Amino acid sequence: MRLNYKSISGIIGMGYFVIGILIILYNKFFIDLEPKWARILGILFIVYGGFRFYRAIKYIRENG
Repeated sequence: MRLNYKSISGIIGMGYFVIGILIILYNKFFIDLEPKWARILGILFIVYGGFRFYRAIKYIRENG
């Protein structure tokens, strides 16, 4: 598999997804967070990561 921009974008999207899960589990993101704010930030990271991953996969399927 050749790594192009969209492939790397998909990998980065998965990274954002994982970071979101870790923020929710550990209630930390460089500083200690209250559980409410950790969940909000974690969900934002998960949604953004899923969006990036979806766009990368869609582009790869359409353009070979």
